[in-house]
Amino acid sequence: MYTGRPEDLHRAEAKAAALAADVARLLTAIEGLGVGDVTVANGRLAGPSFEIRRINGRWTARA
Repeated sequence: MYTGRPEDLHRAEAKAAALAADVARLLTAIEGLGVGDVTVANGRLAGPSFEIRRINGRWTARA
């Protein structure tokens, strides 16, 4: 749970939303290459020749 100042929380939430929008744009661009779809299953994002998942609390990408 966040324990800082409300204005810091709002700033961090806005930054998180902007980064999430960047991720969505990247996934759309990957699909736009026409080599395959990006799918989500079992906590992993998988696409044409890559997989993104959490290992030991960090996001990792494997090609």
